[in-house]
This record gives sequence, C-alpha cells and structure tokens, in this order.
Amino acid sequence: MIRMFRALDLSRSMKTAAMIALLIGCAAIPAMARATPEEPPLRDDRPVWRIGVLPFAGTDLEPEDAWLARSIPLLMLETLSPLGEHRLSDAEREARRVRVLEKAQATAGRTLAEENRARDRLLLADLSDDVRADRREAADLRVTEARRALNRLLAMEADEVIVPVTRPIEFFGGGAELIPTGLARGQAASQHDLDLVLSGSVDRLDREFLVVEIAAYSVAQEREVYRDLEVIALDDIAPLVEAMVERVAETVLGRPWAHLTVVTNTPNAALLVDGELVGFGSATSLFLEPGSRRVVVSYESVQHQETVVLLPGRFERIDVALPQPQSGRVVVDSEPSGADVYVDSVWRGRTPVALNRPHHTATVLLQREGSLDSRFTIGPQTPDRVVRDLAPDIVGWTEQTTAARDRFYRALGFFVVSLPAPIILNGVYENLAVLYASGTPAGLGSSESDRLLATANTVYWGYWASVGVSSGLFANLVVQLVRYIRTAESYHFH
Repeated sequence: MIRMFRALDLSRSMKTAAMIALLIGCAAIPAMARATPEEPPLRDDRPVWRIGVLPFAGTDLEPEDAWLARSIPLLMLETLSPLGEHRLSDAEREARRVRVLEKAQATAGRTLAEENRARDRLLLADLSDDVRADRREAADLRVTEARRALNRLLAMEADEVIVPVTRPIEFFGGGAELIPTGLARGQAASQHDLDLVLSGSVDRLDREFLVVEIAAYSVAQEREVYRDLEVIALDDIAPLVEAMVERVAETVLGRPWAHLTVVTNTPNAALLVDGELVGFGSATSLFLEPGSRRVVVSYESVQHQETVVLLPGRFERIDVALPQPQSGRVVVDSEPSGADVYVDSVWRGRTPVALNRPHHTATVLLQREGSLDSRFTIGPQTPDRVVRDLAPDIVGWTEQTTAARDRFYRALGFFVVSLPAPIILNGVYENLAVLYASGTPAGLGSSESDRLLATANTVYWGYWASVGVSSGLFANLVVQLVRYIRTAESYHFH
C-alpha cells in the first residue's frame, strides 16, 4: 500500500515537471523569435598608421647653420619612410579603443537626435491621417533602433573594441615632404589625420656645439611618447644625427630593430634572408626584427646556409666565401705586347698575362702608350688565348671624329647647293621644247629661231652636265657618311 502511494506521488511529480518544462518551452519560442541577431563587435577600421614630420625649430643659429632645421627632419623622412608597419603597444591599443568607442557613441547619439527630429517633423507635416500613422510607425521603429544602438555602445567597455596589433605605415606627403610650418603638433595631427607627429629643435650651445632634440607625440594617447636630446659638435654632426634618427625608428616601428649586412666573394650570388631575396653579391637589410634569421647565399650549384642571431639595436655583418670552381685560365695578349690589362677596372698585369677564367662575363681593357685602347669581354666560353691588335694612336679620337664630321657636312652642303642647277635647266629646256613642238614658232625669223635652238641645245647639255656633277657630289656624300660612321664606331672595335 505504501509502495502504491509512493508510485502515485512519483507519477504526479513527473507529470508536473513535464508540464512546467512544456510551458517554459512554449514561452521561449516567442522570445527566441523576438531575439535580435548577435551584434557584430566594434572594430577599429583605421587602415594605416599615419606619421608626419614637422620642420625643426631653430634658435640662435648662425645663417650658415639654418639649413639644419629642415635637413635633419628631411633626413628622418628619407630614413624612416621605407619602414613597413607599426606594431601598436598595449597603451596605444587601449587609447585607440577609447577613441573608437567614444567616436562610435558620439555618432550613435547624433543619429538618435536626427531620428527624433525627423519623427517630430511628422506632427507638422501636411499628411493624411493614414499616411501620417504609417510614417510615424516607421519613424518609431528607427528611433527605437537608434536608441538601442546607443544604449549598447554606452554599456560597452573599451576593452571590447577590437584593435589590430599591427598597421601599415604611411607618411604624410608620401614620405617626400614635411608638414607645412606654422602648425603645432596637435593642430598638425588634427588637420592631416595623423597618429604620430615627429618634431624637434636645433639650438646653438656655443660656437662649437649644437643641441639637437627629437620628440614623438602620440595622438591617441595625447602625450609625448619619445624624447631624445644630444649635444653634437659641428664636426661630428652627420653620424650623430643619423644615430638619433635610428633611435627614433624604434618608436616609429613600435618594436626594437637590427641591421644585417651580408657580403660575398661572388657578385652575382643571390642573397636571401628568411626566404626573401634582398640582393646580389652584397646587401644590407635595415630595421629587421631582432631574433634568429636564416641567411642563404646561392650561386649556380653552390649554396651556403647560415643562421644569425640579431640583437636589438645592433649592426650585424656576415662574410660568406663561396668555393670557386676551377674553370681554367685565359691568356690575354696584344700586338704590340706590354699593354696594361684591366679586368672590371682592376689591374691584372701586362700582356701577355694569364687570367682565371671568370664564371660570369667580365670586361677587359687593354691600354698602351701610343696605341688606342682595346675593350672586349671574356667569360666561361672564351677561348684559351685572346690576342688583340692595338691600333696606333696617331690622332686623338676627338680630332678624328671632328674631321670626319666636317668632311661629311661639307659634302652634304656641296650636294645641296648643286641640286637647283639641274632642276632649273630642265625647266628651261622643257619650256623651249614645248615652243618648238609644232615646228618653228610663228612670228620668228630664221635667225631668231636658230638662236633659240642653239640656246636649247646649250641648256640641254648643261642639264646633263649638272646632273653628272650632282651625282658625283652625292657619291662623295655617301662615302663621307660611311667614313664618319666608321670613325665614330672604331672605338668599339679597338
């Protein structure tokens, strides 16, 4: 009996629990239907990190030193403008979050105010009751949505705003010009939409020393984030200013940096740092991130790999000597002998001389007093022996070229002057021939007719004589042109 009552109580409890669950589920369905989709997070969508450089202030500078107020910031631009991206610090990201959230809240507040004003204007609009009711309903929905968006932003914490860790660097004026003078840092940042403003000053300490100061102002943090001051002797100004500019690069990058130089004994060897081609033969990579770097030097089938650890603010250099495969020798001789031999502008001896066969094309120059220079190339396919005939240097190249040019222009002038004669004589003869085309012209006596015929014959033979002269002058013109070209090109053959 007791078991039966317990079973009955359990059955009633299960039914009650099931009924409660059903009611909760039914109530949740409309709530789910009314739920708005999840709002997207608020992001800082600024695409770049903009930097501007102000002209330096200069006081007590001598007139000959006034150029420093512009040359130092221009040096900063030249050095820093190639930098790729800025890494935001925690303080910068927090400041950006606050600015983005405040801007979004202000925008949402203006939107709500505009929607309220638009809804209020419906009360005075000349509309029918039905149209007014429809528009009022739509306006109420927009006001509700604007109020909801504003309340969401007002309830949001700054740390909910998503700010990227890095941004591409962009300099004012493309990195080629300074911010116009007459603006304070805050004004320049506001007017040109900057994130970081670099400024400084150059002051004279005494006759031999200057005080150079460089500062960086963060717009988001509304404070100065970097300041460097150096007392510089006028004799050492260039290297010390370059060092100051490199120090401020850490603030521009938002991280430490290091320089790496790779030097090889093979001019055409490819240099790769972490898989990126940086140059051939020798190259320097500036403002790398400190840490372990993999350097690969390769040329044809030869490859060298090395790992180098870069320390912050340090200049690292590695020298790589690739093994040179043996490829024989090339004997360079000249006639007459005793000429100085230069290979890629490096003196290698006097002819005859045996040279190592290069693995790439090299330029050889032979020079001997009293002879013209001879220039040619050698490479992997060059024969084992090369002999060059050196032409005697009787007249200098300038004199030869000038004389050949003058002869050509003289021949051209004579030919041009000779052209009118055959043209005029041919015209006169054609006119006389037309006159006698139908016999002796009427009204002319026999003596006058004979005189005109004699004149026509003279003109005819004069025409052919002038044609012969012009043809000869043209042939001379062609000869002088060929000689001029050969003289001008003869340097390449010797």
